[in-house]
Amino acid sequence: MSSLRPEQHTVHHFTHIHSLTKVDGYGEFTCGGCKTFGFGKTYRCSWCDYNLHEHCATCPPTLFSFMHPQHDLQLVFRGPEQTHHEKRMCNICDEPAEGLFYQCHPCGFDVHPLCTQLPQHVIHVPHAAHHLELSHWGASSACMVCSGAIRSWRYKCGPCGLDVHMECVNTSAASVATIQQRCYGPQPHYHPSQYYHPYYNHGYTNHQGQVQESTPSIGRRMFSILMALTVGVICNIVAAPVSDAFTGGF
Repeated sequence: MSSLRPEQHTVHHFTHIHSLTKVDGYGEFTCGGCKTFGFGKTYRCSWCDYNLHEHCATCPPTLFSFMHPQHDLQLVFRGPEQTHHEKRMCNICDEPAEGLFYQCHPCGFDVHPLCTQLPQHVIHVPHAAHHLELSHWGASSACMVCSGAIRSWRYKCGPCGLDVHMECVNTSAASVATIQQRCYGPQPHYHPSQYYHPYYNHGYTNHQGQVQESTPSIGRRMFSILMALTVGVICNIVAAPVSDAFTGGF
């Protein structure tokens, strides 16, 4: 009796010399494309220990998004020398945009590929009268849930003048954890103190004994938010149905 091996999904991506194979349940990694945190699904080159988020491996070169409706966004890839010369920040999460990201050059608008997957509208259960809309501007600089300062985009209710952190849309952490377990299996746990800080390694020493600048490991906050909101889309609990809502995995 012959055994059938499961079909392997591979892609050839311009950020890496070798083909990448889709792997489920890999664990934590830093995406070689957008340089942000990843967990679970990855497109991977095991020879080089190189990983791409599933979305970064398959995202289109041009994107129209409600986040910047004035112009189409172009996918760009900036090497370390360009990043060192000119720092860019994601307009949505206000963390560094490095490597692979979407850009509107005339407007100076930059966004991580994963951040483009945030749903435009969500339902906030304590304020279910209106859908909340993802927006750069709101009526307040403080979150109605935790009273903390809002330093990046937020979900807002325009008619009521209410603003909510992206991570505070679902106020029941226990419910989110239960949903994640049911839909995706075990997920990494994040402490609230991680929310507003970029994540940096401590650097390393090369063969000449020189300390090299560390590679940023950013995006844990946004990955956690995306997991909570997109699980809600799939399970019909948190996010309102919208045509461009995220339907894939990480």
